[in-house]
Amino acid sequence: IAVLYENVGEPDLAEKYYRKSLRINPNNARGHNNYGQFLCMQGRYQDAEKQFLLAANDPFYTTPSLALTNAGLCALRIPDEEMAEKYFRKALELDPKYPPALLQMATLNYSRSNYLSARGYLQRYQQAGRHTAESLWLGIRTEYALDDNHAWGNYALRLRNNFPDSPQAAELQKWEYERRTGK
Repeated sequence: IAVLYENVGEPDLAEKYYRKSLRINPNNARGHNNYGQFLCMQGRYQDAEKQFLLAANDPFYTTPSLALTNAGLCALRIPDEEMAEKYFRKALELDPKYPPALLQMATLNYSRSNYLSARGYLQRYQQAGRHTAESLWLGIRTEYALDDNHAWGNYALRLRNNFPDSPQAAELQKWEYERRTGK
């Protein structure tokens, strides 16, 4: 019910029910992860981090990489890229093929102009899961920065064909127009 209240814009009631749920079952790792996401969205980053770590450190939780990746995403909202990277790396230590953490590491490396590392994480991402519009757009920009016209063209074709109505496809169209016209 906490998630429902969160989704309908009732944060006070959502928090009340998150707390109640965790009082009833303090070992509910999924509940800690969900509460952490809620707290992060409320801008309560330290409280969120505690909830994510409670979930990730539960030996019976089957997806600790999810909680750690959520902690990293929350750290990006602060923004604290170093802390985010620490959590993404820890998620990948537990599950080296965890797609969300791989994509976040690719994004971080791209933003730091570490294009070869970004490429490496994108390649691992592609092996672990399916491309999204977001990952294809990142691939385009990464390969363009590395001056690999064939690779970025391949990413662009896949983005246009698989996600033609996505915001990333619109960005691609705008980007290609600006490159052609110099505007």
